[in-house]
Amino acid sequence: MARPNLILLTVECWRNDHFGAMTPNLARLGEESAVFQAAYASGGWTLPSMTALMSSAYASMFGGGAVSLATPERQTLAECLMDGGYWTAGCVANPVCGISNGFHRGFGKFRDERRKPALVPGEQPGETRDWRRMVEKGISPRDLDTFCDAAYMTDLGLKWVEMRKTGEPYFLWLHYMDPHWPCLTPAPPADQQQLYEAWHDREIFNAEVIPRKGRYDPGEKTRLRWIERYRLALGSADREIGRLLDGLRTRPDWNSTVVAAIGDHGEEFFEHGAWHHSWNRLYREGIHVPLIVRVPGVAPLTLTQPVSNLDIAPTILDYAGAGQRSGGRRMMGRSLRPLIEGVNDAPRPIYSEMMNHRNSFSYLLAILDDSWKYIYDIDDPHRSKLFHIASDPGEENDLREKCPGVFRRFERMRLSHASLGLTRLMQRRDLEAKNDLDMDETMKEQMIALGYLAPT
Repeated sequence: MARPNLILLTVECWRNDHFGAMTPNLARLGEESAVFQAAYASGGWTLPSMTALMSSAYASMFGGGAVSLATPERQTLAECLMDGGYWTAGCVANPVCGISNGFHRGFGKFRDERRKPALVPGEQPGETRDWRRMVEKGISPRDLDTFCDAAYMTDLGLKWVEMRKTGEPYFLWLHYMDPHWPCLTPAPPADQQQLYEAWHDREIFNAEVIPRKGRYDPGEKTRLRWIERYRLALGSADREIGRLLDGLRTRPDWNSTVVAAIGDHGEEFFEHGAWHHSWNRLYREGIHVPLIVRVPGVAPLTLTQPVSNLDIAPTILDYAGAGQRSGGRRMMGRSLRPLIEGVNDAPRPIYSEMMNHRNSFSYLLAILDDSWKYIYDIDDPHRSKLFHIASDPGEENDLREKCPGVFRRFERMRLSHASLGLTRLMQRRDLEAKNDLDMDETMKEQMIALGYLAPT
């Protein structure tokens, strides 16, 4: 298959356990694809995760606080494809992975899209909005949301595919926002009670969940309603992705089109005492995501080997026959093409980071390797955790004290992950002492040789 078309679909907050019956259109795509059952995001929220996905380099790698694609040293997937002769177009409904953070680099067409919300009748400029008055007036929260929904994304994607030059290979990236809180459900509240709940839930989230960094129990009834709202919004995204795929299937070039679909990260439903992903503690529900890769002519299969979203860009470039840019840093992920085509490939450790989110953590690092998972907190390294995920998939039993040898192995892996950006991050926030950075002499020599530490 020479120079295939390439489509990348990323879905906000898409948990791995919400793939299948809840996403029938994506499940249908999975029936003709490689489905990765153990795919993980490299970041706990959109910015570090999507930065890693689009550059195949960890978010902490460059510039410390500059966790984005705006850092010039990063090469991007779209830039590599544009250099390789691809027509490139991308649209995001989340400004976090938009123009301000450099995600437009390499795209001939790019939209960081937000819609203009409806006006509230009788509201004066600067007036504090009373949600109870909104209920009385019958105004839905969705009327005032600025995020573009999945229907808009699909409409634009189909339009762009039609407008490119005939025969010109293309790369299309669409980032669907709907499942992100407050969740863009397919229809407005059906009655006054649902309208009240929609506004009241937002009030609780702003007044209770955010100040408590996610550690707020709303009660069983509200908890189930929030989860159902997430599922309805995910269903909206799935239906529109289905419409996009149906439109593409009618095109003569469908049999030369590679499609990858993945969640940017997961979502916490209070499994470990917190909501949302803003305070992602890097447990399974926060970073375990669906990954589907459809390659024409390749038999569908299900894969259980752990992989990272760091591997997406190298995989797409492999199928495109496009190289990495000369002079740029080499991408850190590896192509999944051998696995997709049924060739065994040795597993590697999976790393995921959490940083730079408002009122969140200074730095967390999760490492998965050989049926084990380790979570490190730079602010409290003595409370780092170790789980045997093969026997404890819910990550409930901390084995740090019972398995000291395994724990020390992960400590060494954590030290080898240190990078220029992470070192600057620690220095800028005066956190180097808290990091307990007990490097051995070999590690110190490597850091000095790379310019990350001053000679002693």
